Amino acid sequence: NGMSRASSSLSSATMTTTQTKSKTTLVLVPQKRGRRRRRLVGVVENKNRIAFTKLELLENGRTVLVRLRQSDERFEHLRQVLKKTNTGDEYKATILNERLATGRILSYDDSDDDERSVLIEILSTKEDEAKEEEKSVTVSLLLAMPRPKVLRRLLSVFAQFGVENVHIFSAEKTERCYFQSEVLTEDVLVREFTRGVEQNALDFKFPNASKCRNLNAVLEALLSSGDEGGRAGREKNIAKRVNGKKGANFEWLLRSTRDEEEGEGGEERRRINLLAHPSSASVSVTEALRNAAAHEKSAISTNRVEILLAVGPEGGWSEEEVRTFETFDFANVGLGNRVFTTDVATIALLSSINEYVEYSL
Repeated sequence: NGMSRASSSLSSATMTTTQTKSKTTLVLVPQKRGRRRRRLVGVVENKNRIAFTKLELLENGRTVLVRLRQSDERFEHLRQVLKKTNTGDEYKATILNERLATGRILSYDDSDDDERSVLIEILSTKEDEAKEEEKSVTVSLLLAMPRPKVLRRLLSVFAQFGVENVHIFSAEKTERCYFQSEVLTEDVLVREFTRGVEQNALDFKFPNASKCRNLNAVLEALLSSGDEGGRAGREKNIAKRVNGKKGANFEWLLRSTRDEEEGEGGEERRRINLLAHPSSASVSVTEALRNAAAHEKSAISTNRVEILLAVGPEGGWSEEEVRTFETFDFANVGLGNRVFTTDVATIALLSSINEYVEYSL
């Protein structure tokens, strides 16, 4: 058939993978003629911090320990990538949804090749504690449900950027079957968010993730003012508020502990609403944030601010949806005249916000 003719030139080679420090590389390996086979080799992913869950920690008085066995990819990462093979070596660690930390190697157990392990002490340093200070500017995302494989690629990106909330909803041009995908399950979210947190050297908490079919109900619950209990109270009551609307079906998919730590009387944040919608009225993200700062007399640099970014489906927003966002005072932002896919556009927009927050404030 056409496929076999197109691949005949590769009949003497096969595709396989080789291991590098941070990625998988496909190479051609000479092989005898005959049936081609694909051989997969495990790859150690790049990590700026090695992550642990609280349940993995062993407390011995004031000492906190964790043991990694050879079968754990983090064991291989310590030895092969970070080159931490000696007693006393330290590296950056993260206790997921708890804190940043430093790991110190106490000993390697090499008595049995099948049961090799490393014993690690988890330390809290002043540098780690300084990074845990609450952000003055946070970013939340309203995302029209994209194709599941696109969302899967984006999940770790959200954690890398330190996005606080990801609210996934159904736009008019969203395929309803997308909401049945396993990518919205807790297992997938935890796995992909963990990958993002490992790459992100500053954050240790997962984004809060939710899904809802009704855009209007989500906007009303998120942006309503005068709620008792401040911001934290509003976030906790959002499910009740939204599910009071017909056909809304709001559901938290994953929650971190950030709301509980802020308490019921959490400080109210000034909110800046951005709508990703290229039009004659759209401006760059930087210009929109500068305009908001000027309007509020430098509110972004002096007060606590939440930036809410709305990203639509690849088919674009409907006219009715645009009017809805205008009702809630969303500023139109764009990326110029080029047309991008959802994942590229989302990453570019989050990059622009991050750049402004990091370098312009």
